[in-house]
Amino acid sequence: MSLQYQDLFDLSVALSMFVVIAVFLFLFEPRCSRRVYVVSLVLFTALWVGGNLYVLLVYGIDVQGRYILLTATLPSLLFLWLLAKHRNGRFFFTFSLVDTAMLWVMIVTNLIDYAACGEGLVAVVLRVVACLVMIFAAWRLVRRPYLKLLRTVSRGWWLFAAMTGLFYVTLAVMVGSPTNLRSRPEDMPIAVMVLILLPLTYGTIFIVLRQQSELFRIRERQHTFEVQAAMMEQRMCELRDVEDRFRYERHDMRHRLLAISTMLQQNNTQAALEYIGASQQALDSTTVEHYCSDPALDAILSSYFRQAEELDIQLETHIDLPGELPMSTAELSTVFANALENMIHAVQKLPQERRRIVCKCISHPRLMMEFSNPCEESVRLGPDGLPVSRDRGHGVGTHSIVAFAEKYQAMCSFQVENGWFRLRLAL
Repeated sequence: MSLQYQDLFDLSVALSMFVVIAVFLFLFEPRCSRRVYVVSLVLFTALWVGGNLYVLLVYGIDVQGRYILLTATLPSLLFLWLLAKHRNGRFFFTFSLVDTAMLWVMIVTNLIDYAACGEGLVAVVLRVVACLVMIFAAWRLVRRPYLKLLRTVSRGWWLFAAMTGLFYVTLAVMVGSPTNLRSRPEDMPIAVMVLILLPLTYGTIFIVLRQQSELFRIRERQHTFEVQAAMMEQRMCELRDVEDRFRYERHDMRHRLLAISTMLQQNNTQAALEYIGASQQALDSTTVEHYCSDPALDAILSSYFRQAEELDIQLETHIDLPGELPMSTAELSTVFANALENMIHAVQKLPQERRRIVCKCISHPRLMMEFSNPCEESVRLGPDGLPVSRDRGHGVGTHSIVAFAEKYQAMCSFQVENGWFRLRLAL
């Protein structure tokens, strides 16, 4: 490699380190507060990049490539694992994915430079372009769907992490041992085949992950439809019972009118008024409270409100939905069901006098919903603004609400203040 471009070549290696950190952080969810996260990240990045640059400038690219696992990979792996929200296969897969992608770019650009006799300049230019493309793609195209995959797919991560980790080790050894790959032309055909195999393997992994995410979505929708069907059936039973009671009341109405007429003829006004009052109470029992015009959503609301009343939870409701919804009834029913279920589950743990839920929805000037309830002092929000679930298996409903908000570009906020938990949605 020409000494004329050696400094630029070394600079491209340093740039790749920053890009690796940046891309990984786009796909990373921390468990600590934002302030601790940012401060510790800045300090570590300075030490990490400084140490690797020292090895590169003092000992050269060959030594730096030979010991990259010890100088770059393992320290960053340990540090980010300590900060990670998901300390499982999700984390190791993401880490290996980003590192392997950048290492792949470095090797490919190096081989193209070697084939073009660029003496390092071609590699530098291609790496700068590749780094810009990776940052743009990670932020604008990959971040949201990938974070959604992390939240929805629960199986297979350890297997995928093992595959990507093995690829990374293979590439690292292939490029640096026993010497730099540029000095071993006889090994380049095998290296090219490995480099071609890697994106094909990653493409297969992401297809599988996408299929698992789609399967999760289908199962969630199926569960929603099953819940809606059960609640609709329960609602129909209530309506049939009310219809029967109303038929009996209508049949008895002429007898009651005759009794009232007789009391009035006898000037027994007080008895007639009491009889009318009792009849009114009987008629009131035949009424059914409706919360909206859509039968499926009305059944969802009625079921959860009735469940709250049976648990002696105070209700404060105001439901004003537009005639035409900007989304499907099934999706909006899922939002209400998840929010109400979470609220009922939360206030059940509180003393009787604090059991209260508030559910409000307005359609003007825009469709807005607010769900609020008293909460325990231990309830807190994570760095991503979502409530931290302490129980295994909980929190899926919250992520479903967030996914709904992202789909319809709605404002979604969670707040814990003065002993109250609030969820607000505005479309």
